[in-house]
Amino acid sequence: MTKVVQFGVPFSPNLGDGVISDCLEYGLRVSQPGIELKRVDLSGRQGFGDVIVSNRAQIIRILELLPAPVRRTLVSARLGRILDQIEPEWQKAIADADLAIVGGGQLFSDADLNFCLKIARASALLRDANVPVAIHAVGVARNWSPRGGDLFAKVLATDLRAIGLRDAPSISAWLQQMSGQPGADRAPQPELTRDPGLLAAGCYGAAPWRGGIGIGVTATEILAYHADDPKRATLDEDFFASLAIALSERGHKVSLFCNGAAEDQAVLSRLAGKEDLTRRGVQVIPAPRRPAELARMIGGFDAVIAHRLHACILSYAYLVPVVGLGWDGKVESFFASVGRQEHFVPVADVKTPTVLSHVDRCLAKGIDVERHAQVLREAQGGIDRMLAACTGRPVATTRKLAPAE
Repeated sequence: MTKVVQFGVPFSPNLGDGVISDCLEYGLRVSQPGIELKRVDLSGRQGFGDVIVSNRAQIIRILELLPAPVRRTLVSARLGRILDQIEPEWQKAIADADLAIVGGGQLFSDADLNFCLKIARASALLRDANVPVAIHAVGVARNWSPRGGDLFAKVLATDLRAIGLRDAPSISAWLQQMSGQPGADRAPQPELTRDPGLLAAGCYGAAPWRGGIGIGVTATEILAYHADDPKRATLDEDFFASLAIALSERGHKVSLFCNGAAEDQAVLSRLAGKEDLTRRGVQVIPAPRRPAELARMIGGFDAVIAHRLHACILSYAYLVPVVGLGWDGKVESFFASVGRQEHFVPVADVKTPTVLSHVDRCLAKGIDVERHAQVLREAQGGIDRMLAACTGRPVATTRKLAPAE
């Protein structure tokens, strides 16, 4: 096997998705040196910086005012035209492919049929081309509409060799929502496969020490749109200022950062103009432009506080203690999966005093290095098993995984 095509969102402005893609490629080459990975962005991006939808936050605010059936009709019409335009590029990408990987990331989530339509279109092309398919390290939301479920089920008609989901709730949601779909009884049983982002320290190398505490800044409207329960995922951006001030007054060096999404950058820019933060020496780090920059930035902190899943995953990958802030089940699931539930703050408790107490405990306890090493072995092992299932040959990792430094 030499040519593998990844269907995901590797060029998303939220660079956590690019981290997944880079680390997946790293893990594939640890398993089987010489693999060539071709990236296909389900949103049609050809590289970093490509903008497919302008003013996304404003569009989301408008969509949220409309009834769900109207939203789905509008999204389907617009997205259908985009997919028609990019379909020839996808066909070219999968020509002579030995394997197509769908994942990772929260791809099986029905936000107005967005990913449903994209995965259905990709599945039809892969079926027609008779390319073996593996689903790997994806998240599954329990939010599928009947139409969304029918679209997602198109992947069952491909030559599907393996289904790897990144946490136990995703496995449960998959089994429940795929039940009764054509081909579900013949599909491989889903298994737990850890997020490739856990391999970041090996993929990107050591991170230069920055020190202090990094606070990941996020935009409320984007969290709410993608959350399990949008009504609970509300947050005033003044929270980040309050938290930064409180940590600074405790003597911590504090930095504000984001994962790269335009909406998060806008919040970061507004916080940069706050005199209270400037006066206390709170640093605002310019948004990273590439996944490697995000990884090495996060890996250089002494501790991190974040909502974004891959800010949390990167912190853990680099042995940086991290406090996860609740907004969606996938963040809580990650903390549970690595035995760090005590360092996750449920959405109802995301208030400055509560977060401060979690930071104190997180810094004092650090990260269990033996558990960490086991988690990394499991992340690589999931890639090994996926390749074995798709090739029919056992795959043994021959290269030692690089630890965080």
